[in-house]
Amino acid sequence: MRHTSLWIGISMMLLAPAVWADASDGQRIFQQSCAACHTVGEGKRLGPDLEGVTKTRDSAWLNRWIREPDKMIAEGDAIAVRLLNEYGRVPMPNLGLNAEQADAVIAFLASGSGAALPAAATGIAHPEPPTGEGRGSVQNTASIAFLAITAIIVLVFLYVARSTGNPMPVDVQKAYKLRRVFFISGLVIVVGLLATTLFTTPYPDAAGTPDRVVHVTTLQFNFVFTQEPVASAQDLQTAGRIGNLELPVGSTVEFRVTSLDTTHGFGIYSPQGAVYAQTQAMPGYTNRLRVKFSEPGVYSVLCMEYCGAAHHLMKTVFTVRNDDHA
Repeated sequence: MRHTSLWIGISMMLLAPAVWADASDGQRIFQQSCAACHTVGEGKRLGPDLEGVTKTRDSAWLNRWIREPDKMIAEGDAIAVRLLNEYGRVPMPNLGLNAEQADAVIAFLASGSGAALPAAATGIAHPEPPTGEGRGSVQNTASIAFLAITAIIVLVFLYVARSTGNPMPVDVQKAYKLRRVFFISGLVIVVGLLATTLFTTPYPDAAGTPDRVVHVTTLQFNFVFTQEPVASAQDLQTAGRIGNLELPVGSTVEFRVTSLDTTHGFGIYSPQGAVYAQTQAMPGYTNRLRVKFSEPGVYSVLCMEYCGAAHHLMKTVFTVRNDDHA
């Protein structure tokens, strides 16, 4: 009996690191792919709260539900259909996870009912979005300018509307001459601006090579960074996912952005919260966005195209570090 107990203890010690590793991977996958719609112990979101789900659902069912929710709904699985009806008939998307990744998510949810893992066990940093004082300054300036221009236009229309109540005789020849002056002046200004700015527009050099290529796959409601291109949910199962994207300051990165379901926006925000660069994520097409990062910090990525009920929750972050930390 003593020998048996000893072997059981040794086996548990040997297996424990593997369990924690699975749970650590599961935490990363959950935060990347599930947190937009689910919480653990914080209440319902677009989908149910998953605290204690491993105690109420069979692990085999959970594994398949994480991997193939679309097929289970199509097959009429009773629990899947009930969840679909209960949560506004918003179907859980196929995230392209394989069986091992699904098991890792289940291990994370089972570890202390999904409680946060110790930092030493995860080895994963999850930086918060920026909260700098300069947040949104560019957008605020643009909003003020827009309101000022709108006010001027409204005042002009009010003046014109009021003047029509007491019309004055108009010198048609003089009016045509004035119109010609306005047209020529506007044309000179537009051509002059094009001539002085067109050749300095920051288009990337087609012959140049970026320091790094990062593939970005979007789907409701997630951004997934990978080493290889992804064309389908099945590709996500084998593509090398990038858990924490870290880039060296001063590097030129080419983001190759696509979508697996509907049109999304890929908007990069600086550490101060201002729009840094953006492109669209379109199904069946890959947009290439080259960005040079000259400032270290945590950059946020938000969806800039309304894509569904959890659009406002579709976000991620990556870090630009100084060369000695990258």
